[in-house]
Amino acid sequence: MRHHDREPRLHLDAPLEEGAIVQLEAQQAHRLRHVLRLEQGATLRLFNAASGEWRAELLRLDRRGGEARLGERLRAPAAEPGPRLAVAPIRANRLDWLVEKAVELGVASLDLVVTRRTIVRATRSDRLLAIATEAAEQCGRLGIPSISGPVELGPWLARLPAGAIVVVADETGGEPPLAALRRLPDAVLLVGPEGGFAPEERRLLGERPGTVRVGLGPRILRSETAALCMMMAVRLARDTEGSLANG
Repeated sequence: MRHHDREPRLHLDAPLEEGAIVQLEAQQAHRLRHVLRLEQGATLRLFNAASGEWRAELLRLDRRGGEARLGERLRAPAAEPGPRLAVAPIRANRLDWLVEKAVELGVASLDLVVTRRTIVRATRSDRLLAIATEAAEQCGRLGIPSISGPVELGPWLARLPAGAIVVVADETGGEPPLAALRRLPDAVLLVGPEGGFAPEERRLLGERPGTVRVGLGPRILRSETAALCMMMAVRLARDTEGSLANG
């Protein structure tokens, strides 16, 4: 649920500390002036993963950019654990939506992985990073997920850390995802293209140690639906484990 009465949040890469005056880029100033209708003297929240979240007062907004003075710190830096998600590129509007929702559900990083049956040219990662940043501003996160790729499936698998577990959404079926992710909470999530993995890719995944197949039910899901099902399973698995530990 979005809270309209809260101060706007803006991600800023600069170090944040009480009393500091920080510079805002022209694009950020434009958004504050023309989209959020803020004026000089208005308050907002500036944040990043390293410095936490701070209340700030706008000192200047114009075509060249802006300035804000930092006041009290509202939140200290804190860990925001989440899964690494790899997806095959899909149409831009659907990929934008997937990135936004994955950020809201706590994704730590997103990899674009090209497969034999990928038919869409990958969107530039800097554009997706802008979407991820705006989603983090709206949902209350401190950190912005990293976005990488595109890279082909074979090289992507080869670059994973030694011993990494990969949980693959397999349209032919597999273990229930919630059970698998309770057992493998640090697994990397992989969702293929809507046409499914090619036979040689299935062999590559099947021969790789530490690859676990999960099934997402009897219906054929779009890639973005499958990815969010996997993300939600991670969240439910972690919430369940936390409840059991506290009980």
